Amino acid sequence: MLCASDDVAEHVEWMQITLGEGPGVDAVASGGPVIVPDVAARSARWPAFAPEAASAGVGALYALPLEVGAIRVGVLDLYRDEPAQMEPDDLTDALVVADLITAILLTVGRTGRLTDALGPWWDQPLGTREVHQATGMIVAQLEVTAHEAYVRMQAFAYARGRMLSEVAHAVVNRTLRFSPDPGADPEEVAAQQ
Repeated sequence: MLCASDDVAEHVEWMQITLGEGPGVDAVASGGPVIVPDVAARSARWPAFAPEAASAGVGALYALPLEVGAIRVGVLDLYRDEPAQMEPDDLTDALVVADLITAILLTVGRTGRLTDALGPWWDQPLGTREVHQATGMIVAQLEVTAHEAYVRMQAFAYARGRMLSEVAHAVVNRTLRFSPDPGADPEEVAAQQ
């Protein structure tokens, strides 16, 4: 996650990252917009995400991929606190903004590097950096691939009703350690150290 406009938007993004489902995930996978005029009504499509998003105060969510051709750099998620269909003019405006953001993120100087003015766009928030760091730490702890380490951390977060960013923070701060023993509970392992 690069940035969020408010606490609700940040929470919704971390829910999608933690659960691995939601409109943003689908928009990145499909390469097309995912328009959800009533999040609460979509629990069949996203059984874990939809009820959580609705309880967080999200009525509608509109996910627009940030892409040029086959190059996908992310997704722009917009939400409303009340269920509502996005009007055609609003969708057109949102797609223009998504294209503008994509162009900014893909702009490079003559050296092939981001210009100094765009550098802050790529500075990841601490929570996102910690997810990457924690994944690497779990790779070392379990001797597994990065994908498996990430999925294990994601599953642990989901099973405990915690955000992925919280679990990553605990791993990086060494208050949570994953054990190669498949029967060991990561929290119990941390308590024994």
